[in-house]
Amino acid sequence: MAGIGFQLARTAREGGVGGIVGAAAFGAVISAGPWLITAVAMAMLNHWSRAHLGTDGAQTVQTILVYAFSLSALAAAPIGILATRMVADCIFARDAAGVSGIMLVALAAGGAIALAIGAVVFGMLAGLPPVQALLATLILAWLTQVWIAAPLLTALRRYRAIPLAYLLGIGVAAAALALIPHPATVTVLAVIAGGIGLTLAAIVIVIRRHFSAPPVLPHGDAMAPRLAQIVAAAGVAGVAAIWIDKWLLWLGPDSVHAIGLLRLNPINDQGSFLGLLTMVPGLTLLLIVTETRFDRAFGDMIVRCTGTSTLQRIEEARSEVVRTMFDGLRLMVLAQALVAALAWVFAVPLFDAIGADARAIFAFRQTALGTVFHLVAIATTVVLAYYDLFGRILLTWTAFAIGSALATLLQWDAGFAAFGWGYMAGAVVGASVGIALVAEASVNLTYLLFVGNNPSVVGQGGRLL
Repeated sequence: MAGIGFQLARTAREGGVGGIVGAAAFGAVISAGPWLITAVAMAMLNHWSRAHLGTDGAQTVQTILVYAFSLSALAAAPIGILATRMVADCIFARDAAGVSGIMLVALAAGGAIALAIGAVVFGMLAGLPPVQALLATLILAWLTQVWIAAPLLTALRRYRAIPLAYLLGIGVAAAALALIPHPATVTVLAVIAGGIGLTLAAIVIVIRRHFSAPPVLPHGDAMAPRLAQIVAAAGVAGVAAIWIDKWLLWLGPDSVHAIGLLRLNPINDQGSFLGLLTMVPGLTLLLIVTETRFDRAFGDMIVRCTGTSTLQRIEEARSEVVRTMFDGLRLMVLAQALVAALAWVFAVPLFDAIGADARAIFAFRQTALGTVFHLVAIATTVVLAYYDLFGRILLTWTAFAIGSALATLLQWDAGFAAFGWGYMAGAVVGASVGIALVAEASVNLTYLLFVGNNPSVVGQGGRLL
């Protein structure tokens, strides 16, 4: 993503006030556009379904979508992050056929995992009628494949294609629902599945048009087994870090029966979802400023390491990497802290304006505060990915998830006033672990590049930590 960050930074620098506003808006669309589009669509669908499907039908659709979104993220995590890493290697090697092959294998694997999960969750635990269970499973499978395929568009510099694909699917689904006079629940699920399938098709078509060579399936030695396992586990841990407190609270004292054996916690879900949306400004800064500047500084150090520079000049570049990283992190944290403070102060009028349950304000406020530390954790994992230390990325997200789970369990009987506390505590733990790991690696970066994490010394699998 650093490539588009360079372009946006140039726009902001050369375009005056209009350039700054434009770069910020475009950065928000790229970094969180699909997320924002989906949030608006979900809110509109929830309002529409209550009016047209009744309480039971609306609850069925909402439950299916909530479970489909969370489980699709989990199913896609190990496959998607591995595919992205392998595609990056193929692009570097100018292997277009390899990219197409990786995408096909990743989509097939992700779809198979999702179908298996959907059969258990919607077919057995939810006890849905066969047609509804089939459509719910299809929604889960196609969402999983969207999660896997969409990031590959950033490799093509087709950043607009991702939000446009989402808008296409959502727009067609909304038009179809508007034209159906008295839709049943199964009809609504079919339309939603069709919209997601259209989004997936649009993404895949764009990728295939760019990588038009006949696909070549990846070889078994495309990535060292240990590295592949660490990268995949890091993807799963990253999803678990965000969702584990929600999953636990679906079984908590204030949760409600949804469909079959499936449960939800509407108060926490609503507040947490709105609180996570406050992360958009920080994600935009991470894209435009933090990662872009770090990429330039780290690239300069790599050039010196692969050239004829003296150790002194390499150490000067390392110091510049640390300084740049610190400055970018400080700016991002200050901006996100300001957003969190505004969210905390204006939570009551915001919830009044949108008609949300006032009890969700606690989850909203504590989640908004947690996003400050969550962004720090994200930034540290970005740096660790540059350093090629995926074991430390896994450790960071695992610490986040464990901290969130323990804090949620400790506040189990505290009621809705403690909602969001688990996520916030987990974010603090994850950010602390990430900062410590990055700091240690940055101090020893020259040694890591030449010896400690040099594939010719430690092997293709890299270091464990």
